[in-house]
Amino acid sequence: MTRPERREPLLERIAEKLLVGTGPRGPFLIRHDWAIPVVVFGGCGVFGAMVLWLSWTGWGRPVLMWGGVGAAVLTAALLIHMLVVLHKATRGPLPALDRTPRTARVVLNADDDEGHTLLLRYRGVDGHKHHAQLADCPDETWIDRFAPGTTWEVYAFLDPNLADSVVFLTEAHEEVRRAGYVLDGVRIGGEGGPLEPAPGSPFLGEDSKWGFSE
Repeated sequence: MTRPERREPLLERIAEKLLVGTGPRGPFLIRHDWAIPVVVFGGCGVFGAMVLWLSWTGWGRPVLMWGGVGAAVLTAALLIHMLVVLHKATRGPLPALDRTPRTARVVLNADDDEGHTLLLRYRGVDGHKHHAQLADCPDETWIDRFAPGTTWEVYAFLDPNLADSVVFLTEAHEEVRRAGYVLDGVRIGGEGGPLEPAPGSPFLGEDSKWGFSE
């Protein structure tokens, strides 16, 4: 007699549907980088609602006091966990790079609230056209040279799922001075920051702090 297949608990199945997966077919919360905020603030909201409900049922001040302490501890624990996760996610090598030089055309060069956005169109590893941000952020002496319509030689990731994330200037443009980097959507949303202005790629050199998987 065969045993019936054991089903995962309902809570685990819900969590898997909402929070587990990668790529364009991954869950909505993962694709839009909302998973961690939803878990943190959702958990705090549920906990706060429980505390209020208990206080209204006659448990009074002790419930509110210990509830506040518990909420503070829970919030601190979740924030620490989130920081640890983000720290781990942004360490180690980047995904594998396809070292085939590709011609990319600038389609957008604009300022926004978070800095400068350079968007390029190129034909990816999968043979289709894609739009991606430039991972190398040129300094102010170079930014105007990336006018819409200009073409540049770039490398893209080997994984087609990352074709619309970022591309990297090849060694053919070592004279370009970089003052920052953008890795938005590669490992986490919004990853990027300033660099000491200097010519040459911050990603392709042997002493790069990033490197790429094989």
